[in-house]
Amino acid sequence: MKYDVIIIGAGPGGMFAAYKLAGKLKVAIFEMGRSISKRKCPSDLSESYCTKCKPCNITYGVGGAGGLSDGKLNYVNPNYPSSFTVGGDFEFINEKYLMEKMEEVDNIFLKHGAPDELYGVDEDKIDYLLKKANAAGIEFVPLKQRHVGSDELPKVIKSIVKYLKKNGVEIFTRKTVVDINPREKKIKTKDGKEYEYEYLIIGVGRGGSKWLEKWANEYNLAVSEDSKAIDVGVRVEVPASIMDEITSIIYDPKLRIVTKKHDDYLRTFCTCPKGWVIREDYGDFCLVNGHSKAKEKTNNTNFALLGHYKFTEPFEQPNEWGRDLARITTKLGGGNPIIQRLKDLRLGRRSTQARIKHNILVQPTLKTAIPGDISLAYPGRVIDDIMDALESLNNVIPGVADDSTLLYAPEIKFYSLKLKVNEKMQTNIPYVYAIGDGAGISRGIVGAAVTGLIAAESILGII
Repeated sequence: MKYDVIIIGAGPGGMFAAYKLAGKLKVAIFEMGRSISKRKCPSDLSESYCTKCKPCNITYGVGGAGGLSDGKLNYVNPNYPSSFTVGGDFEFINEKYLMEKMEEVDNIFLKHGAPDELYGVDEDKIDYLLKKANAAGIEFVPLKQRHVGSDELPKVIKSIVKYLKKNGVEIFTRKTVVDINPREKKIKTKDGKEYEYEYLIIGVGRGGSKWLEKWANEYNLAVSEDSKAIDVGVRVEVPASIMDEITSIIYDPKLRIVTKKHDDYLRTFCTCPKGWVIREDYGDFCLVNGHSKAKEKTNNTNFALLGHYKFTEPFEQPNEWGRDLARITTKLGGGNPIIQRLKDLRLGRRSTQARIKHNILVQPTLKTAIPGDISLAYPGRVIDDIMDALESLNNVIPGVADDSTLLYAPEIKFYSLKLKVNEKMQTNIPYVYAIGDGAGISRGIVGAAVTGLIAAESILGII
């Protein structure tokens, strides 16, 4: 079977590339996970995600890892230049064009059921937060945001899928690609079948980063020089009341801190107001993440606090370093994430079930997390950075560094492999495009979707 365009990965990047190409070219998407209607976990979503589904329904499947997230849509706020740095490394894309593509992404989401409510548009309140953060030595990045909710996002994805199929896009699920062969313009799937293409778009997401590393090396896909980095940190859980002031103004506040002791860069990411901490399975290790719903709520708010760590020669495997940290942490938790009170981390002792139960202000939403000591898994520098950053954040969000604050690990973002692409998302092989988080280009749903649109427009000769 031959297609004009084959897209590997049905995440936001792949789906939005297909959306632009639908009805114009013969397009097929190959996705190793399940359809959105079958991406359900046997576990109670309010507590944890189990390890029964291979591949994990939370990480893989139509809609991508973001498909079962709480659907935060982050858009540039043109009144604040710093907002252009959120969502991806887009410095090589014309700002006006980037804004146009974000608006197009937003219109598509709205067309398929995303809510009208927009956060971050009250400039007086945004300026208030800016002054408060800056006075504490913290950078606050104003964005425009929508929140779909993990209970509503699957409906939006189903609507997009319906549009794609109606317009001729073939979507193959549970179809793992084992070779991309740009020399012969063929892909090969696990069942031994081969499919030909004129153009190939690789949008495998963070879950496919290890897969992509293999083929980048095999077929000499050029890798950017700034690929030797990774984000490592924890997921922080506090009473929702502590963060209500800031999350009522901007749903997912982006705060950036430079730590005092090590001069390292940390950021808040993926804030989930009145949401849940969740578990993601990656085979021999697990990670934590967060989600929140449009309707059902908890009494807690959680967010990721991530440090950005760059490596120099001779070390060239930051992803594997991150996986090792995740494996050690998971082993300490008996196959589960670790949870620790900030008080216990400060005192240099592990948390216990009794100490967690004694935590009056906040009880964990991830019930299967195992009380332990994060410092037994994470390097001392990372622990120093986490505690330093929380103390700084406490000046902007009073109470976030209280003894009762809960910390979950491992929280790691794998996007260190960054393929070298031009402004059209072309790799050094002109008919092979790389998009989304897995290629290290974007961070999040909107950024990945934008890269998909750009790749599609290049194939269509629009840019």
